[in-house]
Amino acid sequence: MHSSAMVETAKLHLAAAVSHGSDQPSDETDGAMVGRRSLRVLIVEDEFFISLDTKELLEELGHAVVGVAVSADQAVQLAEREKPDVVLMDIRLNGDRDGIQAAEEIYGRLGIKSIFVSANSDPPTRERAAALQPLGILDKPLTLTRLQAGLSAVG
Repeated sequence: MHSSAMVETAKLHLAAAVSHGSDQPSDETDGAMVGRRSLRVLIVEDEFFISLDTKELLEELGHAVVGVAVSADQAVQLAEREKPDVVLMDIRLNGDRDGIQAAEEIYGRLGIKSIFVSANSDPPTRERAAALQPLGILDKPLTLTRLQAGLSAVG
């Protein structure tokens, strides 16, 4: 049963690799990643399955996940310890502070910019996030193409 599951996984991976749908990277996109450096990314997301999916997408793009935080305080601590290239920051988090406050503190202390990832699209929240001049604001659910485009802003 184990080898059967591996075969199915391999078939799915191969099917995804040859698909040229709008949400799959093309051969050109894959070639472009060869010249790009791998980024060290901190994920700040309080929903376990979303953080797991995001981690898988990042790894598929060739980036390294340096940690996953579920609160603003934890995000700041991990950023200080790991010094990521970029933070993928959910806006709504566990605890008293939100992702916007965490991103502001991380940038103020460490100079590390964030890309906000949120299902929350109300204008006042988006304005607060945009005021920090993030590298981007991505809507949930994340897709490989959307994430790759957002990370292209990291210098």
